[in-house]
Amino acid sequence: MHTLRYGLRQKTVLFPAILTVLAIVSFYAFASSEPARPKLTGIDIIGPDCVPEDTQNVYCVVAVYDDGSKVEVTADSNVEVVSDECKVINLGGIVETFKLAQPGKHFTIYANYHDLEVKKSVTIYSHSQKTR
Repeated sequence: MHTLRYGLRQKTVLFPAILTVLAIVSFYAFASSEPARPKLTGIDIIGPDCVPEDTQNVYCVVAVYDDGSKVEVTADSNVEVVSDECKVINLGGIVETFKLAQPGKHFTIYANYHDLEVKKSVTIYSHSQKTR
């Protein structure tokens, strides 16, 4: 009879100890796991569709994620303009337009970020066109 009581007491003490260890291990495993990062789904170029000649205009590249969040990533993007009427003057997305020889010229801004590409078409108008 004495051995039976000792065996019950040992099992009674051991079971809560095992549960406590399992709870601690589960807590640390959950706490140390990184939360899921949102997935990049696309990029956009934000800025005016029509700009005056001989000015500087700001364009931003925005990353769009699957959770709906958006992050401005212009400095980390490759932004280019292929045109004789304007140029990108810094990594901040500033596009400088020149004085037009002919009214109503167009240019396209291209942006790359993490293997994603986007383009935006922009019209340059002369000051005399806008004031009419």
